[in-house]
Amino acid sequence: MESAVISVLDSLIKSEGVKGVLIADEHGLCLGAKGIANPNSAGFISAIATHAKSLHDDPNIQVPTIKIETEKSIILIQNNGNHTLAVFK
Repeated sequence: MESAVISVLDSLIKSEGVKGVLIADEHGLCLGAKGIANPNSAGFISAIATHAKSLHDDPNIQVPTIKIETEKSIILIQNNGNHTLAVFK
């Protein structure tokens, strides 16, 4: 599992415009982070994704992607149920 997480992080961090990436488990525990992504924010990122997912009652609706914009960066967050991915641009 660890090598798969590292492989995903390495692949994403090399993408154009990506400054950081973070993967958290369903409990908000950071499984890995690269670049500007702070491992201490994994719980908050996971909670945001979980709450956004609960806004829809329809199970047929695609998993939401959350976009947080600041003056310095954009954070894209998505949760698939078992893992939460955050990409910092």
